[in-house]
Amino acid sequence: MMRLLLLTLAAPLLLAACDGSYSSSDAATQEPAGGYTLEVRAVEGVQTYIVTAPDGRQAATRVAEGASALLDADTIQRLGPMEPISGEPNPEVFALRFPGVDISVAADESDPNSESATVRVNAGGRTVHVDAEDGGPGENDDRANVRITGATEEDARDFINDAEDVSAEVKQQMLTALDL
Repeated sequence: MMRLLLLTLAAPLLLAACDGSYSSSDAATQEPAGGYTLEVRAVEGVQTYIVTAPDGRQAATRVAEGASALLDADTIQRLGPMEPISGEPNPEVFALRFPGVDISVAADESDPNSESATVRVNAGGRTVHVDAEDGGPGENDDRANVRITGATEEDARDFINDAEDVSAEVKQQMLTALDL
């Protein structure tokens, strides 16, 4: 079920990643479009939203139990890079590749009860990476990481303004920290 959901998510993400600029080079070797990097890390009911500007400045917030707080630079640094959800990478079960576009879905096809998958979309130098695992009944044991690279200033502003359960005050602090 989750594989179908993630595959369904891949189509709109591809459209969102495309801005009409395509390269005839192999999608796997494309350089990121540059710009902003947007991340959401969700673990056991806690969401962390991270925005990195092209010049390296970062702003982040953590949301837990309906309350949000801006993270300081040291805390953001301690988060480190986005790690894979599962220890073992799943085999690729779907791929669509043509010049300028690369979509892949990895999941454990041998286990019909597997509730984890990874979706990667690379189009026009922009990338979307979703790594998710359904921990069981309810949402408090679910985990997911989403990373979008090559986002525009407007995308970064919308990402912050649309962040779920983040207070208006924290959203404004993030926008100010990034001069958005």
